[in-house]
Amino acid sequence: ISLSGLVASSNYEFQVKSVCSASNSSAFSASSTFSTPMPPCNLTSGLASSSVTHNAATLTWTAVAGASGYNINYRKVGTATWTSTTSTTVSKSLSGLTPSSTYEFQVQTNCGGGNLSSFSSSATFTTSATPCALPSGLTNASLTSNSVTLNWSAVSGASGYAIQYRIVG
Repeated sequence: ISLSGLVASSNYEFQVKSVCSASNSSAFSASSTFSTPMPPCNLTSGLASSSVTHNAATLTWTAVAGASGYNINYRKVGTATWTSTTSTTVSKSLSGLTPSSTYEFQVQTNCGGGNLSSFSSSATFTTSATPCALPSGLTNASLTSNSVTLNWSAVSGASGYAIQYRIVG
């Protein structure tokens, strides 16, 4: 006989007796037991990234009913090793990322009790370049009534400079 409507993650016992006629049946057999498994832990979807900077990003995904948490794997595209982290919400902020790099990430749903989904497909994001440093050491030289030479310290990685000036006030 097939039974339905059982409670997931529950232990059951059953016994059987033979019925040969309305007045002739055996006693119930010894008990046998079985356990229903946990319901499958569903895969999350909707992977996205936001607030991406040169060294940080916030990852988000769609909530899964019954989830107690999420396992996140991320890595720079082209590398073999994943970095793993967890979250109890549907987002995770990452820091310490490499500038100007494309990353991929995957999320696994954790429904508790060792009940895990598989990892989702990967989503990607790209960090921006390291921001230019602010020029310092501003000075002026060769000042005349209608000209001046402006000077500042060189900024590593700068390919040029933009200057603005005006009469004060």
